[in-house]
Amino acid sequence: METASRLGVEPAACIAIEDSTNGIRSAHAAGMTVIAVPNQDFPPEDGALDLADQTVKSLTELTPEMVRALRSTE
Repeated sequence: METASRLGVEPAACIAIEDSTNGIRSAHAAGMTVIAVPNQDFPPEDGALDLADQTVKSLTELTPEMVRALRSTE
């Protein structure tokens, strides 16, 4: 939420790309769209991935089309 504030945008207008339990939870709580890229060495706790709008296995799966699709569902 701090980053959105510094950018001068509402959190709901942001997409957060997170790999940790705390990152996923905080972005979700702020009202951001969340893309989870689970850390394979330290995977998110049970339930955290359920808060993500999209989960990918690696950043190579993240595409502009995916981001646009997530934005268009709001």
